[in-house]
Amino acid sequence: MMLPERIQGRSIRTLPLFISTPKDDDPKPKSVPTSFEQTDKPGAATILVVDDDMPNLMLAQALLETEGFNVRVAVNGATMFDVLKTCTPSLILMDIQLPENDGWELTQQLKADPATSHIPVIAITAYGKAGDAQRARDAGFVEFLSKPVSTRELPGIIRRHLQAN
Repeated sequence: MMLPERIQGRSIRTLPLFISTPKDDDPKPKSVPTSFEQTDKPGAATILVVDDDMPNLMLAQALLETEGFNVRVAVNGATMFDVLKTCTPSLILMDIQLPENDGWELTQQLKADPATSHIPVIAITAYGKAGDAQRARDAGFVEFLSKPVSTRELPGIIRRHLQAN
């Protein structure tokens, strides 16, 4: 989520959703999708990414599809619920800072609905503070990640939660 340079007279720094740490032994990059086309892989888990920042959505889609997941995207609560009418994801990556309804409220709605209460939800935020990880667990999130999230670690975190579910 991109924010203005100054809020209430204080300088702030926006953080990207992901950070990558290339190594010499990294495989050559695979093709990156240029749009939000849905190319489902039979038998692959579907991940729903909810974030209002388009570059974050595109990067998340490219990363997760490269890792073998099917990906759906939503930019706010309304589009998230539209996506949920067409598929049941295996896991949801939820940005906390969203327009209209924030990730806290949306996750509470998901957990209150028997049709979606079983879906693991991972919180992602640039504004993590002391106590938020416990608050996230209490709200129904299975994990709380602070931005930037490592592109090397995220697929493993997702797989761990998929196996536990």
